Amino acid sequence: MIEYFTALVIAYSVQDYNIETVAWFENERHCIEAMQSRSVDNFYNYIYDLYGNDISMRCEVSTTRSKIIRPKSRPEVIE
Repeated sequence: MIEYFTALVIAYSVQDYNIETVAWFENERHCIEAMQSRSVDNFYNYIYDLYGNDISMRCEVSTTRSKIIRPKSRPEVIE
């Protein structure tokens, strides 16, 4: 299975400037686990308290493979 790097993106606005804070993961499953573990809730809540409800958090899958799949070498034929 081919997997792609995935970014956990927290997006918000500060004085009409759009800000995106990113943490990278090896695959989408790890990103979703980070969101579900609520490990970023303190940061999210802090930004929410400062800048209001114009904030979002999401996982974005990149187009860059995180794992290279290589075919197995052919066995050498000994004659």
